Amino acid sequence: MSLSFQDLGPTDETTALHTRVARLKSSLEWASEAIEPSVREDVMATIGRCEHRLALGVDHTVVALAGGTGSGKSSLFNALTGTQFAVPGVARPTTSEVSAATWGDSASALLDWIGVEAPRRLGLIGNPKLRGVVLLDLPDHDSVNASNRAIVDRVVPMADLLVWVMDPQKYADNAVHSAYLSVASDHGQPSLVVLNHVDRLETDAAWEIVRDLQRLLAEDGLDDVPVMPLSARTGQGVDTLLAELEGAAEARSVAAEAVRADLVAAGRSLSRALARDADPQLPDIEELVSALATAAGIEALADASAAVALGRTKAVPALLGIRTEAVERERLDWVDEATHELPVAWHRVVNEAVAPAALLAEEINAALEAVEWPTIPRGSGVKGALTKHTRASAAAKSVRSKGRAAVRSVLQPLVVEPTELIHQAYRNLDELTELARD
Repeated sequence: MSLSFQDLGPTDETTALHTRVARLKSSLEWASEAIEPSVREDVMATIGRCEHRLALGVDHTVVALAGGTGSGKSSLFNALTGTQFAVPGVARPTTSEVSAATWGDSASALLDWIGVEAPRRLGLIGNPKLRGVVLLDLPDHDSVNASNRAIVDRVVPMADLLVWVMDPQKYADNAVHSAYLSVASDHGQPSLVVLNHVDRLETDAAWEIVRDLQRLLAEDGLDDVPVMPLSARTGQGVDTLLAELEGAAEARSVAAEAVRADLVAAGRSLSRALARDADPQLPDIEELVSALATAAGIEALADASAAVALGRTKAVPALLGIRTEAVERERLDWVDEATHELPVAWHRVVNEAVAPAALLAEEINAALEAVEWPTIPRGSGVKGALTKHTRASAAAKSVRSKGRAAVRSVLQPLVVEPTELIHQAYRNLDELTELARD
């Protein structure tokens, strides 16, 4: 079994991921109150991690060697680098710190972000096929030292490819399966597993453990993750692992896939705040305009203008203005319709995003006061009845048009646009949950 890496264009992929992360961030900010605080914190942490990783580009592939005490991570690190990691003038790093080897450029900014101290960095020139690979040797995940475990927990999500180094005697340890491998499966984080120390086993015994480990990985949800038997001490199988790393470096898609996996995990977290298959629709804006224009007296004003044109009355009465209570009724109907089939929390978010009734009433009244209403010539005499009716119809139409335009000018920025933004935020978050379901 072998890992395969899809060849993706790094520039295009980075741009697409930048766009998706930015969209997720803005959507979460707009709709933050609809998301549980714990979920919101996790997703914002994911966004921050993705932003940092994308800012550094996807031209490097961060490969982390992770495992428990005695698994032989450091020996494998040395076997893969062809060194004993003897940095001139500096003692060999202890297993309580992260060590790194880079092929090609030094990847300083990336290693600064990961938190690898300068003395723990090893720059290598050979093997151009590994150019861009950053190999990390992590502390033991099962260390009795809590700070070592904290380092592992912090760095593992930063890795583009996880290589889990297992020991034949501890490969079934629940600590690594429940705390790390199952989580890697949930997040879709690119991973592979190596069974080290096979030189200590008979061939049949080694393959029996490989098969059993493959079974355990399937239970963790990692059905497609290969198990590679090797011996860091003798070099058996190391070339095969190197070939996998070369493949990852050549495709240059693992970093992008790691960011995508982070987004998938965020989508799974967000799914609890969304209603599956719900598609929020904007209510009819013209219906709201008509209702509020009527409540503001525009229809009565139009009828009065027509009456003046017909000669039935002498003057058009002044508008009394719209009352807050009337606005609130229509406003609540709008919010209800705009959040139909959405979780209750989204009703609250839209309700808070849309301007309050008192402000809407004040702005509508101000807009109507600023309208230059048409001058209505008063009809008289019995002749020209058809002309009078034409003028009356035109007068009523003009008043309605100007009045509704004034109401619409208030509703567009204070009701319609905030609702559209929340709907778009919902769709963006739902898109992420769909990505997680793919």
